[in-house]
Amino acid sequence: MARVLAVNNYPTRERFLRLEGCLEGNGATVTSIEWGEASPSRFNSFDGVALSGSPDMMSQPKTLTKYRREIDAILDSEVPVLGVCFGHQMMARAFGADVVKDGKHVLGMVETKVLVDDPLFEGLPGSLMLLESRYEVVKSLPRGFRLLGRSQTSDISAMKHGSRPLYGVQFHPERYTKKNPDGNRVVGNFVRMLK
Repeated sequence: MARVLAVNNYPTRERFLRLEGCLEGNGATVTSIEWGEASPSRFNSFDGVALSGSPDMMSQPKTLTKYRREIDAILDSEVPVLGVCFGHQMMARAFGADVVKDGKHVLGMVETKVLVDDPLFEGLPGSLMLLESRYEVVKSLPRGFRLLGRSQTSDISAMKHGSRPLYGVQFHPERYTKKNPDGNRVVGNFVRMLK
């Protein structure tokens, strides 16, 4: 079984439990830590890492300072990393891209177009329904990344580093429903990459 380190960026564990449970439901053995415990050596001692969402705003300089250890761990990671929502935005900032407020709160299932064949979307259709819950977006692709998906509300809905297994998704794949299970399958594909 793949050993996944799940990093909780929320102030409490309630919302984080969905990500933890989704990883476990897809066959991962999950170890959870709080954001302040992140380090490159911690990341690299697992098969893969998943970074949760957060109510913090990555556009604010104080947020960048608060999550510096986690950002450094992303940069120095030798294992696959999946950044979810805030984790996606943190990954973008780590590699020099801007994160900006886009003037609206998006909350709900949105149609997302898969633009590139990639193992993260293996076996999924070209159009997915995935939940977004956010106030901010990644303004432009970080240097060295390629665009994997675009949604109705996010130009950069999914991205991947060109030479390293670093994935960012603006949506919350762990917040899937019976009617819209695509997010769960995305997490399953990530876990399968680690075996």
